[in-house]
Amino acid sequence: MNIKKIAFIATALVAQIGNLFSQGTLPMFWNMDGAVTPTGFSAEQGTGNKTYSLASIVNSTPFSLRLDLNNEYVQAHWSGKADTVSFYAAGTSTGAPWKGEVSVDESSDGSTWSNIKTFVNDIPNKTTFQFVRVKESSRYVRIFYVKKESGFNLAIDDFSVRPKAPSENPEIQVFYKQQQQINGGSVSTGNDTLIVFEVYNNGIKNDLSITGLSLSNNSTQNFSILTATPFTVASAAKKEVKIRLNRSEGGTYSAGLTIASNDADNASFTLDFSTIKGSKSSEPLAQPNNLQVLAKAFRMSAGFTKSDAENYLILVSVGNSSDVPTDGKVYQRGEYIGTSRVLYSGSKNSGIDFDNTVANTDFQIRVFGFNGYGEFTNYLVENPLKEVVTTPGLVAGNYYATTSVSKPTFIQDIYGLINPHTRIFYSNYSSYVIEQFESRDTTENKKIVEDFYTGFPYIYEPPFSHTVMSREHCYPQSYMTKVSDVEPVYSDLHLLFTVNQDKVNAVRSNYPLDEVSQVTSTFFGGTFGRNKKGDFCYEPRDFAKGAAARANFYACAAYNTAEFPFTLPTSNMLVNELQYQETLKKWNKDFPPSPWEIARHEYIAQASVQGNRNPFVDNPDWACYIDFSLMKHVPDGTACQIPDSIPGRVSMTRIAEINVFPNPTVSEFNIDLDAFKGEAVSIYVIDYYERTLMQAQTAERNIRFNSDALASGSYLILVRSESGKTAVSTLLKP
Repeated sequence: MNIKKIAFIATALVAQIGNLFSQGTLPMFWNMDGAVTPTGFSAEQGTGNKTYSLASIVNSTPFSLRLDLNNEYVQAHWSGKADTVSFYAAGTSTGAPWKGEVSVDESSDGSTWSNIKTFVNDIPNKTTFQFVRVKESSRYVRIFYVKKESGFNLAIDDFSVRPKAPSENPEIQVFYKQQQQINGGSVSTGNDTLIVFEVYNNGIKNDLSITGLSLSNNSTQNFSILTATPFTVASAAKKEVKIRLNRSEGGTYSAGLTIASNDADNASFTLDFSTIKGSKSSEPLAQPNNLQVLAKAFRMSAGFTKSDAENYLILVSVGNSSDVPTDGKVYQRGEYIGTSRVLYSGSKNSGIDFDNTVANTDFQIRVFGFNGYGEFTNYLVENPLKEVVTTPGLVAGNYYATTSVSKPTFIQDIYGLINPHTRIFYSNYSSYVIEQFESRDTTENKKIVEDFYTGFPYIYEPPFSHTVMSREHCYPQSYMTKVSDVEPVYSDLHLLFTVNQDKVNAVRSNYPLDEVSQVTSTFFGGTFGRNKKGDFCYEPRDFAKGAAARANFYACAAYNTAEFPFTLPTSNMLVNELQYQETLKKWNKDFPPSPWEIARHEYIAQASVQGNRNPFVDNPDWACYIDFSLMKHVPDGTACQIPDSIPGRVSMTRIAEINVFPNPTVSEFNIDLDAFKGEAVSIYVIDYYERTLMQAQTAERNIRFNSDALASGSYLILVRSESGKTAVSTLLKP
């Protein structure tokens, strides 16, 4: 029966507890790049940034792994005997010698650790090669951040574990179709009815004696061992172990193989294996049951009780869907079956997180049991475990209990509610907003994040970096009367949105948001051009208009003070392009908070993130009680009445082009200012973080800048005259 309800959970979902992580086979290597962690490696990195891309602390581009808290680590776990472990390490700081303590430890069981090497205040601020020897008995090694000093972090790259050279003693290795298997591991053998393993002697002198072969897991009636024991394997040689499937009925059959030998370290080598009779695996007898979902506006997680199925496929749709999976096909997370999106495929049944969650939305969740793998996959499609869950919306609680639009202290009260709040650093934007809310999975281990202003879908292979998509200040940095990268306003998540750097952020620049009448350029759903008054402006897609308006209102309410006013239009007299409140108030009314905006707002409002709310998302009508040009309370709520004309708007003339040369630049560049005809101008060189890196004033017709200090990338050149003329160009630094 299809049951619709507001989601709740009666008992906490308990995550599965298994081995620390799977073993790898030697040699092992992890270059810290890409979305997939190689088998045998793992890392504990908390919730902050996971990578570095700065050239001086990366050995092999594009990334190194980042450790930035006490007890964070990167770890390797292998089968066999290792000899040495190597890696590249770099301390990260603002230029001072690195401080901290890092321990390299080894273990035979993953729980009891012995120190091999310790670094105390002696890791260089650039990548340096490190290596340590490990014991024959060790199966784990970790690089462990024992003591982090404030302002200093650690970068690790190109982590390698090398095998011990073969000895005279016999050493067993087991292969299936040329792939080495680990002791205690498992392997799927397709639909081979004759299964052939190869036993190899990795020793260089003495024979390997195989004294016994046996089957477990109640499988003796299904399989027969065709290879007689005992037998010997000479050094650097191999022999086959053959096992035959006896069953004629279709389905999946599993067994455990034990190989007894004179290998002193692996006297009993065990390996689970399964094979399939026929064209596909047997179908599960029953679907899972007892689905439990914990739903918030911005995230869901699920768990259920397993059935006899080996694995489970979870499909999610907005509203009802009857689409079902097809036997013999393997589905990836983010793939679609009709209107249903694949959320998960695997053996887990608890702690399954949902991406792409928004507020006030009915999500249908269906779970199908299946057996097999690859072309042999067999889904049970009848009567899947199903439930419709409605995500909650705004949950302000008593946040505004002491605030009222009728109180003369209304604006001051809002300021007090918003401040102080937890500051999330600008550099951590991707770790918090991209990774934990905005990005959604797609196929081939890739992710998508959508441009806020335009809807442009940016597909990337994790980890995310800000090479294509930037963090746009919806209330531009240039409008701010008090700003630096150490001020809370600079990194306030309620003001920052993900947009394309070159096609959107650089184009919008610090032009006002308004409705375009005369189009100059477009990119997906965003438009740049002139409004009805003839002034240049930027118009985002409808999806973003209301949220952008409420972000601007928030900026004024959160940061306006007598000493440093934040208003609409801006009180920063250096800015000629003025953002007026009338258009934003119209958008606030026409485009109320969407499920996505509400979800994002609730995510940011968490105590574990920024911990404060945007009052204009919770109460959009409050914008009508404030005149944002003066930050003045309007008790009768008439501040949303839009006049026929807006007095005092600054009319600008934008010069179509200035000549910047050479471009790209190597060590210096010139700006031809002839179009300003000797008028005094101010010149700004701005990076894609909207930071002014260089500025100058001149009345000359040409000016030269040294660009040695500029990092590789693209920059905005902004020129303004005293009469209001402006010119914009871009500069490239290879």
